Amino acid sequence: LPTPKGKQLPMGAGCCKVARVAVDPSALAHLLAQVRQLREQPLMDAYSEDMALVTSSFNNVLKPLEEYLKPLFPLMACPEARIQTPAFVAEPGKSKGKDKERKASLGPAPPEAADHVVLVMDQHLLALPLEGLSVFEEGSVSSVSRDFSLQMLMNRLHKEETEGSVKKESKGKEHKRAKKGRKGSVPRILPPDCIVVDSDNFKVIVDPYEEAQSIEALTPVFVTREILERFRDPFTARWVGHLGNKYFPSQAEWEQLLGSCQGFFFYGMESFLSHILVERLAAMNLQECQVMVLLDLAHSFESMRRQSELAENKSALQLSLEGPVETAALLSLVGVRSILANQWPTLLQDNAMRASILWENLLAVGKPTGKAVRLLQRMGGNDTASQDESPQTSKDMLASLRSQLRRPEALPVALNLVLYGLPHQAIG
Repeated sequence: LPTPKGKQLPMGAGCCKVARVAVDPSALAHLLAQVRQLREQPLMDAYSEDMALVTSSFNNVLKPLEEYLKPLFPLMACPEARIQTPAFVAEPGKSKGKDKERKASLGPAPPEAADHVVLVMDQHLLALPLEGLSVFEEGSVSSVSRDFSLQMLMNRLHKEETEGSVKKESKGKEHKRAKKGRKGSVPRILPPDCIVVDSDNFKVIVDPYEEAQSIEALTPVFVTREILERFRDPFTARWVGHLGNKYFPSQAEWEQLLGSCQGFFFYGMESFLSHILVERLAAMNLQECQVMVLLDLAHSFESMRRQSELAENKSALQLSLEGPVETAALLSLVGVRSILANQWPTLLQDNAMRASILWENLLAVGKPTGKAVRLLQRMGGNDTASQDESPQTSKDMLASLRSQLRRPEALPVALNLVLYGLPHQAIG
């Protein structure tokens, strides 16, 4: 991953590993069939009877996937940490005496660990729960993200000339916010190598048809209002958009919000692309949009009825573009750097839990996108995240959902949200 603008760190000798492994094509076909079955499973019925049914279906995917990719695990493991020699460049106009004092105070740098894993896979493998592989539970892996090609990854990493000044302004805002924070709050420190996304330039659209049918505390509108209020000072005061159907967004308003933000949050029913015309989105330029969070793929009887009516006027090709992998690919092509999105159908209660934990870590804690998503993914395994990594929400119901997530049988819920794109963006 890149270092701050204008600085280069000694990386040592490069390394490339290549493996040739014999595979059984029928094994991959079976894996993909199991994933389709998982996505088509009627979640509302399965969860109401026993969560073990969903877990069993998920294990039917994860265990064969582990065996299928096991020959590549030695190549996929993170390399050992390398010692990094601190580089100090004297600034013009500075006295040499001060430079020497500062250089002497630096001391030896700690080992630099390659803790960000980016998986560049083909479309078929991207449909699988790759983040659940045991190889990523070892060593110093702090984030596992996905991408579609090396060219796409390099395009995301490319920085415009103006970004340097924007980053300095963001750091200045961050410093001012720290002074206005709540009394007794823990100081918020962003990692130095992160790309900072301005928290004042976020847009939101939440359940625009108000189709959620559940306890009010678990509906997207209620959960979002609680988040906006909780982090109002100093992060969400300037967030704008649409909550519920009081002011229904037109297609033009969708495009205006998407095209004028650094961060976008959609939280609602069915797929994200069922709410916006795909052909209009494909023609947009969203290079200013750094982060997009999509908490979609929940269902209700109202949303399924609307979806079936819309599907009557769409071709099979158009409907296929609304899939999770295809949605991430389209958003990447129009310029979005990081996409956080669900990969299979979910429940309102699970999305409410994700929203609570995710925004606490992105806003209050200051975690980069990759580490925030990885925290969620690890909460469903045996190596659960520590309690202090994710501050408790003020809502007792959501706190109960968190405790349920910290059990191995909740692995399908924990691994649902994945990250496409850059793992080192932080909201400042």
